[in-house]
Amino acid sequence: MKRVVVVGGGFAGLHLVRHLEGHLREDEMDLTLVDRNNFHLFTPLLYQVATGELPPHAVAYPLRVPLARKGWRFVRAEVQEIDLAARAVRTSEGEFPYDHVVLVPGSITNDFGIPGVQEHALVVKWLTDGRALRHRILSVFEEAGAEADAEKRRALLSFAVVGAGPVGVELSASMRDLMDHTLRGIYPSIDFACEPHITLVDGADRVVPAMDPRLSRIAMRRLERLGVGVRLKTLASEVRADGLILKTGETIPARTVIWAGGVKSNPLLGALALPKAKDGRLVVDRFFRAGGRDDVLSFGDAAAFDFGGAPLPMLAQVAVLEAPAAAKNLVHLVRGEPLEEYHYHRKGDLVALGRTSAAAEFARPVKFVLSGFLAWGVWRVNYLMQLVGTRNRGTLLVEWLLSYFSRRIVVDIP
Repeated sequence: MKRVVVVGGGFAGLHLVRHLEGHLREDEMDLTLVDRNNFHLFTPLLYQVATGELPPHAVAYPLRVPLARKGWRFVRAEVQEIDLAARAVRTSEGEFPYDHVVLVPGSITNDFGIPGVQEHALVVKWLTDGRALRHRILSVFEEAGAEADAEKRRALLSFAVVGAGPVGVELSASMRDLMDHTLRGIYPSIDFACEPHITLVDGADRVVPAMDPRLSRIAMRRLERLGVGVRLKTLASEVRADGLILKTGETIPARTVIWAGGVKSNPLLGALALPKAKDGRLVVDRFFRAGGRDDVLSFGDAAAFDFGGAPLPMLAQVAVLEAPAAAKNLVHLVRGEPLEEYHYHRKGDLVALGRTSAAAEFARPVKFVLSGFLAWGVWRVNYLMQLVGTRNRGTLLVEWLLSYFSRRIVVDIP
């Protein structure tokens, strides 16, 4: 029986396990999945936890469920070292020897070394971050609701979101919807037309710069209609308790700074004596082997898989698309069979733009773009189907309906 250790229960790790089900006999592989959390977090919807559209449990799926069905093992632990020579994964809960290791630890927030990010900015990466951001939003509105001075209220209700990628754009639009459709009715002392304000900042020349330019134009128009201020070609040099300091020396006042500036490779990969790309990801071949080794596989955010001369982006969609092929090749390795090359086929992009609007680009079979309510429906159906677990899908659908027809969750529960 081959011993397989999977490091990470994100999109890559979870979907790998799901695609392995039914393809191996019980006597062929002993699989152990290691992660610091015992749940998979559906990160594309984390911003909705922050803005009260969803409760935290709607975006968390227990990792033990798919493993238990096959008699495989889950270990909640911090991974300390991958010993390639000894073929062992060392963790806070002990050492796990392997014949094949799958390195899919995901990514971490990239602060680009900018001073003050860790001390003064809120990030949107983990479940605790979503809850912390919701607490911050509701806390400043509580404080502003009790403040008699209009200028002080405006200062309290100043928000800056750094990063105009999908997370920053979707979060900004959802925050504005929260204010206009829920908080407006319960904070009568606040002038929602001029006091709360959100500024979205990015160094690129358009929002969602990695997407089709048509989606950028749609998103920009929608943000303007929502009243979100957008500052492009603007770089932050420091984050302070009262706002952003820009490279030009200008200050953007903000009592709450939210960092959505992107991600970088997991530090766990740094100590490995394996070929790496410039961004620190493991260079893998067409079979997902790192350094050409049959005992080390990697894909998702941890791997630099070449596509047209550049590594595939660090996106959940990429990990989900790669998972079936990675699972196939792991089965082939376990059985000593020839491997199959993976060929990436991009599906397109989606970005939510508030309560009833979105933008969608389809890459195949025919290239076209949708916007408005129809694209919003496509976005909702897509994420509803991507969510793992019947119960989670049911919870998501019910919560979305409740949020659409009634006020969002605005209780500040620690």
